[in-house]
Amino acid sequence: MRIELSPQIRSDNLKVIKSGSVLTVNGERFDFSRMGVGDTLPRNAIQSDWFGRPTDDVSMQDGGLVLTLTLPLPDNYSQEQAFPVPLQNVLDGEVMFPQPLPSYDPLESPASEILPQGQSTAGVIDWSLLVTAAMKASTVAAAHLLEVKTELAVRNAKAAAQITRIQDRVNTLGYGIDSGDATVEDEAEQTALVVSLAVWKAYKFALGKVTKQPTWPATPVWPVEPAVPDIVADPEAIAADVM
Repeated sequence: MRIELSPQIRSDNLKVIKSGSVLTVNGERFDFSRMGVGDTLPRNAIQSDWFGRPTDDVSMQDGGLVLTLTLPLPDNYSQEQAFPVPLQNVLDGEVMFPQPLPSYDPLESPASEILPQGQSTAGVIDWSLLVTAAMKASTVAAAHLLEVKTELAVRNAKAAAQITRIQDRVNTLGYGIDSGDATVEDEAEQTALVVSLAVWKAYKFALGKVTKQPTWPATPVWPVEPAVPDIVADPEAIAADVM
């Protein structure tokens, strides 16, 4: 267990006893044994002002439970209390916190704050707010799936647009060839575009098989996008130049 400490000037005392994943904080038992590795419990799920700031969530990592406790600072606090280092590998038993300066005479804590030895009450934890490792993984997976689906849609749209663009120019050149008005250059352009059109169609076909890959959607293997042919008489290019 790792305990971060958040110093706060206050007159009460803090006594914590650790037993496995259970912390008894000033007589209140908080049992975190329901948490698995990778789980996160939001700070607002714990009804106690001893568990740090609103952003200090509790998490279960490979090394054990990680949480933050509020460290009360007396009037004559020490530098170790003001700038506490995290408590690493906390063992079962009473947790030892940084101590005040030797000249400090601590006031006896009210009985209402720390229960007599051996007595405790159940601390309140709203487990409905627990974010499990599985929930995190599911969220990440859903976001990744949306990302690759969007990428596939963008690639498909571009391929479809290029096929339409190239096909239109091939048809236009064909009209000139059929009427006998086309030049040698026109015929050469059409021949090159027919090859490009076939390549783009093959690319569009390959995109349709991406979701069948065994690595989809984790790591899709995208087909290589063909080169975009330069079409001087492209209606879209002309319209863009006019604007």
